[in-house]
Amino acid sequence: MNQRIFDNIKSTSKRLKSPKIFKTEGNYQQQNRDNKIDKQNKAKSFINNRTGLGQRDYSEKLSQNTKNRLIVNNYSQQNRQQLNHTNNKYNSFLDSIFKLNKSKELNRVPIRNRKQMWHNYVNPDSSVPERRVQSQNNILKIEETYNKNRSTASLYSLEFQETFQFNLKYTHKTRQGQIANNPTKVNQDIFYCQTNFFENFHLFFVCDGHGQNGQFVSNFIQTNLPNTIRRDKVQIQSHQIKQILQKSIQNTSINVNQQSFDTNFSGSTLNGILLQENGKIYSFNVGDSRTVIGKLNGYGQKFKPYQLSIDHKLTIKKEQYRVIQSGGKVDTFYDQNGNPIGPMRVWVNGTQYPGLAMSRSLGDQVAQSIGVSSVPDIIEYQLGLNDKFIIIASDGIWEFLDNQIVVDIIGKYYQQNNIEGASEELMRVAYRMWTIDDDSVVDDITFIIIFIQNQ
Repeated sequence: MNQRIFDNIKSTSKRLKSPKIFKTEGNYQQQNRDNKIDKQNKAKSFINNRTGLGQRDYSEKLSQNTKNRLIVNNYSQQNRQQLNHTNNKYNSFLDSIFKLNKSKELNRVPIRNRKQMWHNYVNPDSSVPERRVQSQNNILKIEETYNKNRSTASLYSLEFQETFQFNLKYTHKTRQGQIANNPTKVNQDIFYCQTNFFENFHLFFVCDGHGQNGQFVSNFIQTNLPNTIRRDKVQIQSHQIKQILQKSIQNTSINVNQQSFDTNFSGSTLNGILLQENGKIYSFNVGDSRTVIGKLNGYGQKFKPYQLSIDHKLTIKKEQYRVIQSGGKVDTFYDQNGNPIGPMRVWVNGTQYPGLAMSRSLGDQVAQSIGVSSVPDIIEYQLGLNDKFIIIASDGIWEFLDNQIVVDIIGKYYQQNNIEGASEELMRVAYRMWTIDDDSVVDDITFIIIFIQNQ
């Protein structure tokens, strides 16, 4: 035990054993009462000793004073009760205001400079703004974020169904982005939709390519991953689904780096689901694309979002640790005045590349050499009766629209059984958010919408 703490305890015990009387609040109040009684007795004896004023007169006067005090005290008590009631109402009003502001803060749509946040790829030969590298200690102090998400405990449906029969209706849409100084830009996003992928399974996923050869990486995943999963379908049917998905994605990551196109500074995200006929979902994710379920809340018939994947951003502590322990650095761009620009990125020590703005991807050989991972997060989820639709989308959707806004847009059309209307409006709103301030930089936008209709 610390010597100082021991001495303090020892001295405290001595004080407690001392016969002295402490001036506690109770003793202090008792002393006040005793002093008050002594003063009254002295006043009483003084009055009784005076000529012309007897004991009865004093008693009557004392009784009258007591009545007056009771009236005053009663009035004061009423005032205190009224004041307390007013304070309670005011405090409850303040609480409601704080809760409202907090909800607005959580649901606020992030708006950032479009020119500064788009690129996930930096050409090492091109000139970039000067950067000031922060110390790794400061980087590790950044709070862990969950992308307007929640803990993984909320990923599991509360209403498990042994048998859940449903019909699927799905649609997909993609739109090429634009860069003012790159008129030859191509759409690097890709999607894959296959019902009855094999017996009792449906496969859906989206890839978001980045870098000079990002479109080749995403196209390779689209053609290679389904074939890799099919080769192990016997094991999938024996309920080793998570292991097979992880193995297939890892093999695809290895194979893409062995292709003829260069993947040193090019790669892709991968986000999707493998859906069984009994309603069990296996959500897999590498990168910052996202899957969200629209769940119908019985109260007021409103839809609430339930996110099935966690965006792999460099603001998450465990992702930072992996990169830093592998010899990489985590930092942002900086302008000429030393002001940070855009999201956190991965850098090779002493260089200005690769500048990847995510912590996991397929491809990106240079970034993977300093801690960027291709290992997927795989989450199981059992559909319930209130789960009505699924949205799988690249970050062209999520950059300026949060989960609740997207679910509100789709939910309105789900109630009309109009999946094409939901697709058209979601694309229109997402594109508008990219161009509302500046249309010189727009990311590719790709998504899959799946309506779940109970039988």
